[in-house]
Parts: sequence; C-alpha cells; structure tokens
Amino acid sequence: MKLLGIMDLTTRWNYTKQGVHQKMKNDEDFPEPIAKINKNTLVFSEDQIISYEQKRKELTDSKYKEWHITRKWLYKEKMSGEELE
Repeated sequence: MKLLGIMDLTTRWNYTKQGVHQKMKNDEDFPEPIAKINKNTLVFSEDQIISYEQKRKELTDSKYKEWHITRKWLYKEKMSGEELE
C-alpha cells in the first residue's frame, strides 16, 4: 500500500496546503486519513485518493479546474446580483 501525505496531494493537484485542508474540511467525500504520524502528519491511501480524484475531475485536469473555478465564481456573482435586486 502506498501512502500519500498533504505535500504529495499539493503536488498532485497543484494546490496549496491550505487548499488541501479546505477540501478535507468542506468535502464530506474526502478520504479519511489512514494514520497520523508524529502527532500531526496525516497520511492517506493512494488507492482511496485515486478513487476520490476520479470523481473530482478538477483535481487532475488543469483546464477543467480553470473552468470549474470560473463557473463557481460566475454563479456566486450572479447570486449576489440577484440578492441585490
């Protein structure tokens, strides 16, 4: 079994550590850590991460990630505009 830490995920997904932690906090489908090493280093099963990535195309496809972020931003802008009317 191959294990991945937070820094491995930042590299795989081109995210910051904060971005990975936000994913962990906000996405109920984020895989649970397999273990905690040295009191605060979380490690995850690579198999579970791959399975998670397959459901979240924006994690591994940079063009889709850009589209996904833009779409969410535009949606928030639209919702903000409707609330002001």
